Amino acid sequence: MADTIATGTDPYGCEAYRRLYEEIMYDIGKIAAVDRSCLVLKPEVPLFIVSVKMRAKPDAKTIGVIANTRAENGVVYVSISDEMYAPNTLDALWHAYGRDNVQQLDRLEITVRGPDTSAEVDEIPVESSEQPIREVLGALWRVLPEGIRVRRTLEGDGVVSVVATEEIMLPEYLEELRTVHDTMVRGGEYRV
Repeated sequence: MADTIATGTDPYGCEAYRRLYEEIMYDIGKIAAVDRSCLVLKPEVPLFIVSVKMRAKPDAKTIGVIANTRAENGVVYVSISDEMYAPNTLDALWHAYGRDNVQQLDRLEITVRGPDTSAEVDEIPVESSEQPIREVLGALWRVLPEGIRVRRTLEGDGVVSVVATEEIMLPEYLEELRTVHDTMVRGGEYRV
């Protein structure tokens, strides 16, 4: 599991948020994509910062990467090896060949009429390289308290960071966001 640091003015709250964050990341299946995380909690302000360093920028995924394909008698058979990609694969095939030419036999088995070769199907993208980052960002937004609606995001150098507060985003909050973000980029450890 990724290294998660929770720091702030409320030790109990820090530990509770650390557990909640790790559960959410595990639930969306992105904990393996995360190298390190830093949670900064100052509930009396209120100020919350969550920063995540990704292991590496993920590659885009194509059907050929996540499934086995074979062509036979004008039909391409697609056997998905990772269930996580099943919905995106079906959607991509519908988009490429139309719903009438794509038949889902069961959750992981699909037949396609229309492509000339299985290699043609293998090249169809099912997940962009940015999608895992967007999913992690979505998880970060879910970790933040519901009533904390003023939020800003900072991305770059393999790190995604979010700051949230209640009323007005003061310059010092954005400065602390930048400090936490830069510390994560350098591989350091931020503490309140």
